[in-house]
This record gives sequence, structure tokens and C-alpha cells, in this order.
Amino acid sequence: MLRTTINMKSAVFVKIELAANHLGISKRGVVILLLMRVRKDFSWHQGGFSLVKYQARDPLKRWHRFTITFREKENELFSDFRRLGKLSVSFFVSKAVEKYLDELLHAKGESHNYVDIDQYAIGQSAVDGVICWEFYWGPMPKRQKKRKNAKIIRITFKK
Repeated sequence: MLRTTINMKSAVFVKIELAANHLGISKRGVVILLLMRVRKDFSWHQGGFSLVKYQARDPLKRWHRFTITFREKENELFSDFRRLGKLSVSFFVSKAVEKYLDELLHAKGESHNYVDIDQYAIGQSAVDGVICWEFYWGPMPKRQKKRKNAKIIRITFKK
């Protein structure tokens, strides 16, 4: 497990804490369930060619520093969120609480297959001299169309 810190507004932390108590799971579990819901409609979070955006400053400094551990595959996925969505992971957590917390509570913590990352891979191919990077979030098709110069750089399997 990889350990990192998420900075969130105190009000967001309180919502996560209440949800964890209501659902009978850890605060880490709530954060993971919320972030996995981002995966299902990540296309709404595409970033542009810009710097990573962070949450708005709070002049009263009402922040909570939350230490969390991620499994390797979770860390890779959430790092992709940051890299591709151009928002900090902390900002994604804040947005996920806003957008998905009611859904999570209504579903009583059911994961709806958002939680398990069966397989995570990064691939690379070349098209007319241009290097293309490919991210696979979930199981890869058994029969992937083989392209010339395509290769998988990194892959993790379900344990």
C-alpha cells in the first residue's frame, strides 16, 4: 500500500466521516468508492493543456489533512485522473463528494463494480512516427487488435 495525503475542506471531511459511520466502512473505503465513481464518467473531467488545478483557497484555513493508503492499481488510476483531468486528487475527492455521495449513500455502499480494477495497463504504440500512450482501466479485451509497433509497458493483474 502506498501512503499519501489528501487535503480537503473540513466540511468535506465531515461528510466523508458521516458517510463512513452510516455505511459501516472506513473513511478510506468511502474515498475509494467515490473516486471509482469518477472512473465511470471520467470523460466529463477531461483537462486541457494547462496546469493542474487545485481547490480554491480558504481564507479561514478550514482544511483537514487526511492520510490515506492506496493500492498500487488505485494509485496509478488516481494519478491518471490528475494527469489527464488536470485536477489534484484532493480536488477530485471534493468533486466526488459533491457529485456522488448521495448516490453512494442511497446504494448503501454497494460498489456496482466501480471498485475492482481487474487489470490496469499502460501501453505504447507508434503511428506514423508519433508515440501514442494508452491507458487501460479495467480488463483488457481478450482479442485486442494487434497494431504494428504496439506494446504494453506496464500491467497489473487482479490478485
